[in-house]
Amino acid sequence: MEAIVEGIILAAGLSKRMGVPKTLIEFDGDTVIGRVLKASLGSDLHRVVLVTGSSGLKAVEATEADSGPRLSIVVNPSPEKGMSSSLRIGLAAVSSDAKGAMVLLADQPFIAAEIIDRLLSFFRLHDDKIIVPVIGGRRTTPVIFPARLFLELMSVEGDVGGRDVLKGHPAEIEQVEMGSCYEDMDLDTPEDLDKLMGRTSQDTSYRSARTTPTAVIARASSPKQSRR
Repeated sequence: MEAIVEGIILAAGLSKRMGVPKTLIEFDGDTVIGRVLKASLGSDLHRVVLVTGSSGLKAVEATEADSGPRLSIVVNPSPEKGMSSSLRIGLAAVSSDAKGAMVLLADQPFIAAEIIDRLLSFFRLHDDKIIVPVIGGRRTTPVIFPARLFLELMSVEGDVGGRDVLKGHPAEIEQVEMGSCYEDMDLDTPEDLDKLMGRTSQDTSYRSARTTPTAVIARASSPKQSRR
């Protein structure tokens, strides 16, 4: 039986540098979080736990209305406490029989199911290791942590995520070179968004979103019942 690995998508960030909810920005026919969800749910991850803030809950639920039982949505009531608070809440929602958890960022629009599955295949060969993708030797995300490190991850404070745990276990890291098959761009600033929109012809809707922040919140007016 293959080791069970579940995904945790960290989507409760406050988007302070962006100025609008970056995960709900639309481009190329979908929202950023919608793309991350589809990649995760289209992969071999056993389940996916989406951690969102209370202010974005309805919009995120509406983004992926037909996700099925593999998606659980949990709310971080205090996202201002940093990424580690979302990681703690996500880990608490992971199944007790999971051998590992993949930590995904909600603002990487080019993550793909094939990338996730490649990392999963390495973890299943080395399920006592931390699986870290690299591009030209540069470490990136998503990262898979074995279950034995969950308690340590839950003790992390601030806006560092699993970075401190990686620093504390250098000999236990298995790096996977992704090469040119993975575009790991993430969205933090309006300049990042300019770069993203340079890759698609749909920049008209983007300019509208920049001038009207509520325009980037897709399908937020159709609340769905939270999946737990």
